[in-house]
Amino acid sequence: FLFGSLTSCQTIPPLPLDSHCTKIHSSNYRVLFDKTQEGHPASSGSLLYSNGNLNLSFQRAGDGDSAVQSSLVQSQDGGKTWSYPVSFGPLVENSETVFQTCNLVGLTSRDTSIASGFHNSSGIQTSGEGINWRPGAALIGRKPTGQEDFDWTRYKSGTFLGEQFVGRGLFIRSDRIVLTIWGSAHKGENWQCGVLLSDDDGKSWRYRRVGYAPDLAMRDKPEEPIGYNEQTLFEALDGTLVSLIRGRHKLAQLVDRKPRETYFSRSISTNGGETWSPPELTNLSGTGATGAGLTLPDGTLITASRIPHHVETTWIRPPNPQQYGLHLARSFDLGKTWESEQFFQQGPDGLEFDNYYSTMNGQFIRLKESHWMYAFGHFDAKRDLHRILAFNLSWK
Repeated sequence: FLFGSLTSCQTIPPLPLDSHCTKIHSSNYRVLFDKTQEGHPASSGSLLYSNGNLNLSFQRAGDGDSAVQSSLVQSQDGGKTWSYPVSFGPLVENSETVFQTCNLVGLTSRDTSIASGFHNSSGIQTSGEGINWRPGAALIGRKPTGQEDFDWTRYKSGTFLGEQFVGRGLFIRSDRIVLTIWGSAHKGENWQCGVLLSDDDGKSWRYRRVGYAPDLAMRDKPEEPIGYNEQTLFEALDGTLVSLIRGRHKLAQLVDRKPRETYFSRSISTNGGETWSPPELTNLSGTGATGAGLTLPDGTLITASRIPHHVETTWIRPPNPQQYGLHLARSFDLGKTWESEQFFQQGPDGLEFDNYYSTMNGQFIRLKESHWMYAFGHFDAKRDLHRILAFNLSWK
């Protein structure tokens, strides 16, 4: 377990944007939210920081394939205390079959809060035959400044894709909102990943494809779809958008290595997300996606993902190769190659992460200039532990 102040400089030439390597300092590793004993277990969540208040949307851990209504809490003291959870998102009427999740995304330049999510009337089906086709509605929420509640728009299946798993994303400097989305366009096809773009403060959206591999022969099992799914987006200092993409099966594996590990792919856009380059494999392995990564003042990129299944097949060398955990990585060439920045293999209380899902998809949250927080879920079924951990990142 490593924790403290790190400087990352390497032999790969840095971008010609800054002559110095930015030094990153991590601090205040802590339990941000843990209400399991009060009946509100949360192994993942999304956060929005506004006017000194932290807002957290989360789902009850263990709800499985259905019966999900996201909850919302607020903290006015940085996460030391939280309000009582209230329902968040459109009302789920049939809780026995529906799966719905709603995430806080961020604030636009006009102080409009944006949220996103998806709704599946027959459940989410995370394994088995049901994973082959999960059509559902995309959900986008807007809350203009001064308005008490979110207004939600439901985009029926087929509006953007057949399956419409909408995630978080970026608010880029042109005032455009860029959200991630993935799923199959039609039953029987492989997954594709894309972005939803809005130029009117989140009132209307259009879909643009980022990555798609239609060849069904790339599947490990003929009946199981593969494809590009979760993405982490970055905006480079010159406005280039970079997408770090998670894929499945042969699409994201190096077939000459056994056991095969899943590697992230990379695509870029030079026109604000309208068109994207063909995805190409990077040297970064693991799974999980944060929605949006960090671009530092020197132009380098920071992302976080889970430590790979088989670290012996990769260059990633955590302090304990047999231990699960979180991998903080850095790129000096706009996401083509990555190197380790920091590892987290136990909680702030010294409790080791005991499963591959212990460090669920997290989120970078801007607190102030050059001061961010990274929050991620900690799932431990054996100990009935469902909580959200966080640490701060700062630089000069």
